[in-house]
This record gives sequence, structure tokens and C-alpha cells, in this order.
Amino acid sequence: MERAYRNLGYVLLALLPIFIAGFWIPYLSEIPHFDLSITAAVHVHAVLLFSFLLLLIVQPLTIRFKAFSVHRRLGKFANFLMPFVVIFSVVMLWKEYHEHLADGASMAAARNDEFLSASQLVLLATLYILAIASIRKRNVAAHMRYMICIVLVLLPAGLARTLGYWFNYRQSVSQTVCFVLIDSLLVGLIAFDKHRQLPARPYFAVLLAYGFIETLWVCLGRPV
Repeated sequence: MERAYRNLGYVLLALLPIFIAGFWIPYLSEIPHFDLSITAAVHVHAVLLFSFLLLLIVQPLTIRFKAFSVHRRLGKFANFLMPFVVIFSVVMLWKEYHEHLADGASMAAARNDEFLSASQLVLLATLYILAIASIRKRNVAAHMRYMICIVLVLLPAGLARTLGYWFNYRQSVSQTVCFVLIDSLLVGLIAFDKHRQLPARPYFAVLLAYGFIETLWVCLGRPV
């Protein structure tokens, strides 16, 4: 791991309370008596998401403490886990789409309401593929940066919910705050790498992708 990123695992660990807070009111606080709307698929999705998040946090710590064999084994497990994360995320999109229809939304409105979730899922899967392709080419620098970007993609899952459930922000406002924060972090990471003459191309690519997603979202009227 590059010296400038040696404490990355600790930084990611600090994000864990945001995800716990974000899922506390609608999910974790209901254990073991869940609302009927929380189906078995929702439980599987939650377990997969938190498992993948924990892997993202632990992996840089294994490098930090030179546990390279553990890092490789966890990486193989992540490769097994990721397809299920994508599959059950699609299941959740389909569930929420039909819930919008059941609430009286038109097909177009229900589709637009899932735009952010769908676009960020596509971005998540794309970044993971790029991360794996990079490590197979032994491009550790690009691999690490794509994995950092994956954390940023997952950030709204915790932060937007925290802002909504704990601080009563409207969903469109919560997502706007998340986008501003993600864009700012990407710009900061680019500046950080440029200052140290490190390769920042993955950050540039993801910043452009977010610019495209955000523009489309605003054109659609910021649906959530």
C-alpha cells in the first residue's frame, strides 16, 4: 500500500457508525420484530450489504498489518459475494418499483424514482469489475483507488438515511448533500494524489460519472 494511504482502513472504519445510524430506525431497531414489508429478500440484501461493507473496511487493515494471505482470501470471498450483492440489489429495485406503483405512481414516475438506485448500482458493479481487472494486471494503485470509489458509491446508503431518519431531511435534499460530499471528496482525493505525484485517473473517471448521473437526476426533477 502506498505510504500516503497507509491509514486508509482507519478512515473507512470511522464511516461504519454512519451506516449503523442509517439502518437503525428502518431496520436494525426492529430486530427481531420486523414490519411485514421487510421480506426475506430484504434481510438477505441487508446481510450482503453489511458483509461487503465490512470487507471494504477490513481489507486495507490487512495490508496495513501485512496480513497478505488473509487479504487474498478475503478478496476471493468478495468475488463470490459481489454477484449476490448485485442480484439482491436488483431484487430490491424491483420491489420498490412495484411499491411505487401500488401507491398510485405512474410507470414513468415509479421508474424515475429508482433512477438513483439503479445508476449507482451500475456504477458499483462497473467499479468492482475495474478493480478486479486492475489487480489482475498487478496495478495495485488503480485497484486501491477503485475500491475507495466503491466506498463513496455506498456512502449514500448510510448517510442519506441518517439525514432523513435522524434529522428529517427530505430525500431529495439528503441525496443532494451526499452528491456534494462525494464530489468534494473526489476533488480532494485528486488534489491529494496530484500533490504527491500519484496516479489519480480512477478518481477523475468516477467524478465524470457522477457528474453525468447528477445532471440526469436534476433533469428528471431530482426523483427519489
